[in-house]
Amino acid sequence: MVTQEDEQTLLINIYAFDEQGNYGHCETYILVQHSFGCETPPPMYNGVIATEDGDLIEGVAVTLQGSDTVQVTTNGDGVFFYIGDNLGEMITITPFFDENPLNGVSTFDLVLISKHILGNQPLNSPYKRIAADVNKSGTITVIDMILIRKLLLQIDETFVNNTSWRFIPADYTFPIPGNPWFEMFPEEIQQEDTSLGYLGADFIGVKIGDVNGSVQTHAITLPVSE
Repeated sequence: MVTQEDEQTLLINIYAFDEQGNYGHCETYILVQHSFGCETPPPMYNGVIATEDGDLIEGVAVTLQGSDTVQVTTNGDGVFFYIGDNLGEMITITPFFDENPLNGVSTFDLVLISKHILGNQPLNSPYKRIAADVNKSGTITVIDMILIRKLLLQIDETFVNNTSWRFIPADYTFPIPGNPWFEMFPEEIQQEDTSLGYLGADFIGVKIGDVNGSVQTHAITLPVSE
């Protein structure tokens, strides 16, 4: 039984069995709220932010902007949520995370980007290509490699002209996956009718400079190189 004493986001396992005793299961979440009795509950907004590999991203600041503006942060399960009726009839949901630019970035990423530029081993997803576009130019060139190397050598402390992370709505389909810049891809979700809130405002997080997926997605303190 779920009570108000449980965590606000509760992990549960759902099992399905057939007549032969075979079974499968999946994980999902229950969002625990206080009961509003017979009254109409206020709108609720939520979503999950994860990498393309499904790693849930903690600590992302998510702004919900309408006639009023609120900001919430993803928890350890990559979930953000907000309950309230003060956002108006149209809202824009925008994630932002610009911490630890070196997280997930190494010389191995330089090797993979080099192979992509030479055509020996192209990066195999639009998200990896966006990650390789360090200077946010809409192309992948040697300049991106130079900027990563300057970051690794601590000549630069942040990415020039870019943030540490970029976020793309999970339901967005790239027209040409091999060229994610064919059209300007969205980095926010806009919702016009918010009378019932908005559930499932999910995003794919792209760690800039990390093309091999080695980023740590939970809150950590990175060591300082000497």
